Amino acid sequence: MHLSPSQVEAVQERDTVLSVKNLVTHFFIREGEVHAVDGVNLHVEKGETLAIVGESGCGKSVTALSMLRLIASPPGKVLSGNVIFQGQDLLHMKQSHLRKIRGKGIALILQEPMSSLNPSWTIGRQIMEAIELNQGIKGREAKDKAIEMLKLVRIPAAESRFNNYPHELSGGMKQRVMIAMALACRPQILIADEPTASLDVTIQAQILELMKQLKKEIGTTVILITHDLGVVAEMADRVTIMYAGQVVETADVFSIFHNPAHPYTRGIVRSIMDLKDKNHKLEVIPGDPPNLLNPPTGCRFNPRCAFAKEICREKDPDYQRVKGSDRRWVRCHFPLV
Repeated sequence: MHLSPSQVEAVQERDTVLSVKNLVTHFFIREGEVHAVDGVNLHVEKGETLAIVGESGCGKSVTALSMLRLIASPPGKVLSGNVIFQGQDLLHMKQSHLRKIRGKGIALILQEPMSSLNPSWTIGRQIMEAIELNQGIKGREAKDKAIEMLKLVRIPAAESRFNNYPHELSGGMKQRVMIAMALACRPQILIADEPTASLDVTIQAQILELMKQLKKEIGTTVILITHDLGVVAEMADRVTIMYAGQVVETADVFSIFHNPAHPYTRGIVRSIMDLKDKNHKLEVIPGDPPNLLNPPTGCRFNPRCAFAKEICREKDPDYQRVKGSDRRWVRCHFPLV
C-alpha cells in the first residue's frame, strides 16, 4: 500500500511531539555533493524512546543536527524539509526563537563529552549557564539548581564536584555532567547521540539505567542515536533504521528484532552474536555502504541485497506502510513481511 506524504503525515500525527518530513541535508565539498540525508521522514510520540539505528556514516547524527539547525554551513546545507515541534517548523523560524527551543524544548547530548565541555570552566559553572539561559534564574538559585542536577544524575559529593574542571572527571562522570546539562531545563525531548559509545561496559550499563530512571522521573521523550543493537533492545520502544541517508524501516522494537521487513534490517539483526549457541555462525552483509557522493540508482541497498530485482536497480522504492499495520513502515519494493 503506497501512501502520499499527506497520508503518511495523517497516520503519524497521533500523540506526536516531533515530526520530521522529507528532510534533505547535503554537504558541498571539493569532490562534489554528499547526499548525507535524503528525504528522511520520522516522528516521535510523547513519552517514548525512539532509537535511530544504522552503520557509521548513514546520516543518523546529521539528521539530529539538522533538526536543530546545527549543521556547519559551509559545507553543509539543509536543502528542504520540515521539522514540526509544538506546531512550529524549526527549519523556518527565526534563530532568536529557535534558541529558546534548544535546551528547554529539545536538548542534545553529543557523543564525546570532552569535546562538548569547556575545559576552562568548572562543570558547575557550565550547568549554571544552561540554567541561566533557559530558565532565567541566576546567582545562588541557579547554583542550587545545578547541584540538584548533579545529584539527580547520581554524581557523589555533588557540592564539591561542582567546582571540578572536566579533566578532573572520568569519562563516565563527564557523560553524567552532559546529561545533567541537557536535563537541567526539563526538556520535552532529549536527543542522545551515541551517549555511551566511548565508555566501558560497566559505565555504559550505569548510564543507560540512569537515562531510563530519569525518563520516568522527568517524563522526557527520548531520541536515541546508536549503532549498538544491545542498547536498542535495552532502551527503545520503537526503532527507525537508516541506510545511506534514508530511512528504510520503522517499527516497534519487538518487530525489528523478530520480524524485520527490510533486507538491511534483517542483515544487521542476524549479525548479532548469540552467546548461548556455540555453533552460531555470524552472518555478514556483503559489500560496503555506497559512496554518498554518487549513490546508486534505484534502491540504495540494491548492490548488497540478496533479494534485489531489476526494478530495485531502476526505481527508488516509496516509504510505505507495511500491510496490516499503521505503525510499521518500510522502503522496499519487496518487503519481507
